[in-house]
Amino acid sequence: MSGLETLIISLREAGFPLVLLWLLTLSIVYGILSHVELPRSLPARGVIAITSAFLVLFAAASGPATVFISNLLTASIMIAFGLMIAVIFLEMTGTKVKDAHLFAAHPKFFGAVIFILVILIFVGAGGLGLLNIPSMTITEPLLAVLFFVAVMAVGVWAITKEGGTS
Repeated sequence: MSGLETLIISLREAGFPLVLLWLLTLSIVYGILSHVELPRSLPARGVIAITSAFLVLFAAASGPATVFISNLLTASIMIAFGLMIAVIFLEMTGTKVKDAHLFAAHPKFFGAVIFILVILIFVGAGGLGLLNIPSMTITEPLLAVLFFVAVMAVGVWAITKEGGTS
């Protein structure tokens, strides 16, 4: 095979035609909106063009994209429901730190927890497959060991936080 043919095949496998489709849709929609000056705001035109380009891209790659979005929404709804239950229980118990609610007292910690959950939802929904990164296989024994290590870490943290053993 020639070098050019190898380049074309590798670009096709990497999803280059989808990138070109996205760019073409973005430029056409933005050009039409700029020509008719429909929203006066330039950022609004950009948002409309980017959104429509992504919709066309999802329509072109509907198989994997549909499965990914379905898994992403399902996992997000379940995590959000669990977080709402946790927030309700914390509010019912009146958990406070120095006359401030727990979430207001530690915003960076809870922000980091939410960020980690978002990454885990993305990975769990199959987002790594969309990025051409091989997926990780998490087996039940590995999950059990990670859970055990997390419980041990929380226990050690709780013991050291209280001032050690008595």
